[in-house]
Amino acid sequence: MARPDYNTSGRAGRTLLRRRTVLRSVLAAAAAGPRAEGASVVRWWSSLVWAVFENHTFTEVSALSSHRRLAQEGTVLTRYFAVGHPSGPNYRAMASGERWGAAEVIDTFHPTVASVGAAAAPPIPAYVYHLAGTIARKHNPLVDLHAPIAATRSGLDALRADLGGGPTGLPDRCLVYAGWDDDNDMHNGHPERADANLNALLDALAASSWFTTPDAGGRYPAFFFCYDEDDFNADNHVFAAFCGRGVRRGAASAVRHTHYGFCRTVSDNWGLPPLGQASREAPIAEPWI
Repeated sequence: MARPDYNTSGRAGRTLLRRRTVLRSVLAAAAAGPRAEGASVVRWWSSLVWAVFENHTFTEVSALSSHRRLAQEGTVLTRYFAVGHPSGPNYRAMASGERWGAAEVIDTFHPTVASVGAAAAPPIPAYVYHLAGTIARKHNPLVDLHAPIAATRSGLDALRADLGGGPTGLPDRCLVYAGWDDDNDMHNGHPERADANLNALLDALAASSWFTTPDAGGRYPAFFFCYDEDDFNADNHVFAAFCGRGVRRGAASAVRHTHYGFCRTVSDNWGLPPLGQASREAPIAEPWI
């Protein structure tokens, strides 16, 4: 999207320069690569893989094979709720603790767990994987909110390769946002296709040494999955679950949580300051061993 050419004199110009300075510092931190470990201690996971499906209620989807698998291998949050409609504000709430208006896309820098994480010491880089097709902009809050991205890759095979190490392998400490286009995330396509996509992602994680190896502190990567919103018929009650070797297996939590609580959980795990409305919600603490 083209940007207007601003005059940098006056209050508006100074504000723009401050925003650009913040963004440059965040990007520089992300590009600097890993620093010495030990500056902070993680609470629940070493790295997080995060994926989202579209527009279905908890009861509509809980019997899908991938969702039953998550219930067996991890912890389902049985009272997890989106925070509004349409899609864009929900994704932004998960990433930044605020909806930032009702538009699907705002294309504006705001602090996110990825931008704050990139500025941490040591930094927590963020990666985006388009597993099938291209994630819609309104479903990609890290791009919508101009977060620094360490790398963007396409295809499940690319993720499998990076999970296996090598020159593009994922670091021990990072945020991974993985998604699909609207034909593959249950927005437009058949639920069976989305179900197969999620099972394929779970298979790739389970088969990787990256996802199944603890860090120096004994923390494993975790996977979080949820829906952005319901279909306007269930008070925004949506399916959500965590899984991974540090997560309770076959468990369910009936504690009420929302997208803001997810954002708070990400911040608390890495010792980052909570963002926006997320500061008013408790972290999701029940799933962890």
